[in-house]
Amino acid sequence: MGDVYQAYLDFLRSLGEHLDQLSALAQKKAAAANGDDLMALDEVMKQEQAMTLVFRGMEQTREKLLEQMGCGSVPLSRLAERFPPELQGQAREAVAALQEHYQSYRKAADDARLVLERHLREIDAIITEMGGAAEPESGPGYVPPPPPDTPPSMKTDFRA
Repeated sequence: MGDVYQAYLDFLRSLGEHLDQLSALAQKKAAAANGDDLMALDEVMKQEQAMTLVFRGMEQTREKLLEQMGCGSVPLSRLAERFPPELQGQAREAVAALQEHYQSYRKAADDARLVLERHLREIDAIITEMGGAAEPESGPGYVPPPPPDTPPSMKTDFRA
């Protein structure tokens, strides 16, 4: 019985390590965007996609462990209370560490998002300056964009 609890503590530590990896990728993404390095940005985004698969597998592991512990609907913040008394201290520490890893990741991801959004606005401004159509401001949700209107200065006759 204690093995499943120890396995869950190991799982939480592993999850924290993966969140640290995501934080590093978010920082690399911001650096690549600031350096106008599209190849590096593309590589970082591919690595993030690979991490998504890792997290999907970890979610399945988490569900199995919680089911074995009988804690399927218990929130993470209250999970330590369900551990055996000798492991509750370790559980609290693991949960607190995971929450710190997550906060660090959120900060890095938000910073990267802001950098990318700033660069996208700059690109939109440049396209508008060159005579291209400005993107209409839209509300929440995805609205398929109209076909792009290439600025006249960017059109080339390849038949010549």
